[in-house]
Amino acid sequence: MEYPGRSLLVACLLASSVCSGSLPPIPKENLLVVTVATGETDGFQRFMQSANYFNYTVKVLGLGSDWRGGDVGTSIGGGQKVRLLKEALEVLDLKDMVVLVVDSYDLIFSGGPEELLSKFQQTNHRVVFAAEGLVWPDKRLAEKYPSVRSGKRFLNSGGIMGYGTSIKEMVGQWNLHDNDDDQLFYTKIYLDFQQREGLNMTLDHKCQIFQNLNGAIDEVMLNFGTDRVRVRNAVYDSLPVVVHGNRKSKIYLNYLANYVPNAWNNEQACTICDHNMLDLSQLEAFPEVLLGVFIEQPSPFLPEFFQRLLTLDYPREKLSLFLHNQEVLHEKHIEKFWTEQRHHFKSFKVVGPEENLSQGDARNMGMDLCRKDSSCGYYFSIDSDVMLTNRQTLKILIEQNRKVIAPLVTRHGKLWSNFWGSLSLDGYYARSEDYIDIVQGKRIGVWNVPFLATSTWSRVPP
Repeated sequence: MEYPGRSLLVACLLASSVCSGSLPPIPKENLLVVTVATGETDGFQRFMQSANYFNYTVKVLGLGSDWRGGDVGTSIGGGQKVRLLKEALEVLDLKDMVVLVVDSYDLIFSGGPEELLSKFQQTNHRVVFAAEGLVWPDKRLAEKYPSVRSGKRFLNSGGIMGYGTSIKEMVGQWNLHDNDDDQLFYTKIYLDFQQREGLNMTLDHKCQIFQNLNGAIDEVMLNFGTDRVRVRNAVYDSLPVVVHGNRKSKIYLNYLANYVPNAWNNEQACTICDHNMLDLSQLEAFPEVLLGVFIEQPSPFLPEFFQRLLTLDYPREKLSLFLHNQEVLHEKHIEKFWTEQRHHFKSFKVVGPEENLSQGDARNMGMDLCRKDSSCGYYFSIDSDVMLTNRQTLKILIEQNRKVIAPLVTRHGKLWSNFWGSLSLDGYYARSEDYIDIVQGKRIGVWNVPFLATSTWSRVPP
């Protein structure tokens, strides 16, 4: 589809002239968002929710296929994304199209297509990459980057925007393996002066379009408007359209997504907390829950803790109990509780200090009891120093219909609290580098076991 001023636009771009002021806006129908997602994780669903809010047209590549791009959270990889993009662009009609290529597991939209296209047009370039202040994956290439007076100097491939024909020409050079590094591929093209000039490429140095959070959390703040919330970069006074929680900043993206783009407003507060809730009254039977109780240190008022546990408003025949005690002084309390209550639970297993079981192994054992039991629908982990005050806790959590887990323990026995995570490939706790449930491509949902948090859970979605 031709539109007025297109020939002028091409001439301006090829000449690297600043003449966008005389150009008509690019129609939003000419924008296509392309992403790669092999599974519909919670991060992906969050991405799609933000895209749908702004009515972006999104093409998802690789859905349902195996991920062979390596462990991009900790090492190089991601080449599979370039291959899939190359294959897709070869068969698409890209005439007059603008293509936005983004990650999806750790990315949300903060603005709409019209704003995005306007900011892209103002760059006067045919290809624009996201920028960041840190070099990845080869720090030795830092000195080869063009100098900038102000702004971020280094390329990040989590966000690429350009005219479809130019993007196609660029990715058409891909001839590597799926587990080769996508960012290194794009970096080498950008650092090649002839290619950088020939394809008329630039970086979004001042975060007008893309905001990468890694190494930049201190620059970012929330800007509360009357209808929705924006992410603002206070250093460059910009309102980026695409917000990317790359590498170690994924947890901070979770925080931002509690508000952006439409999860919170002044009138309703949390606008999505009640989305996709489960109506327990419509179930034929309550799901079975395994309570994992962990006494890892001397705990005052332990008998009162047990009494609060017993007041949970949930069918007792649907509750099983796994209890790990690390403290000898609490043996008498546990023996009394076990004697009086063991017949009131579906099952009751106690592991005491004589087993010399580490905290990490104990938590893994509790998880395994649920994971290996096909009748176990939910796992609720709670420590003895938590005061459980709401009798409806289990029902409220189940009704939320969300996959949540905390605290987390790696299989090496180290404990991290108060952040999201998932099961690793061998079924144990593992530290998550994504929104909720991505560890080397394995999703919590594969186990068909939604997990409930302890005191760290809240009704505000992550």
